[in-house]
Amino acid sequence: MHFRVLGPDNGGVASTDIRRLFHGQRLTAARRSRLAQGGRILAMCGSRVVGMAAFDRADGELRVHEIGLDTESSCGTDAIANGLLDALELACMASGVRRLVLLPRAALMGPLMRRRGYVTVGEATGHTWVQKTFA
Repeated sequence: MHFRVLGPDNGGVASTDIRRLFHGQRLTAARRSRLAQGGRILAMCGSRVVGMAAFDRADGELRVHEIGLDTESSCGTDAIANGLLDALELACMASGVRRLVLLPRAALMGPLMRRRGYVTVGEATGHTWVQKTFA
């Protein structure tokens, strides 16, 4: 598996890939726009897109708005998710920010996130997200 980083000026991801990565989810015009406008990390299994994380850098943190995974890929969902998180954490540290925030649509499997040191924030308010802070 390998990864590609795309900025908003690098064009979009094919609509067939988007539908596969976000299978069963409603992709509103706002969500499609957010997927196209910000930074993106693509997980590739050979030449096939098997994962995507869409993010923005704001207020000294990297905010991940969306994560989509190809659940039918031979690369395996856990490997794709771990690879995307590795790439996001590296991007966070390389850009000089010390907090990686995964907003609700981007949160992955709870056990995976806990094993990697992420904590849930805002449970009492009903506006939850997960985050990891780097020293």
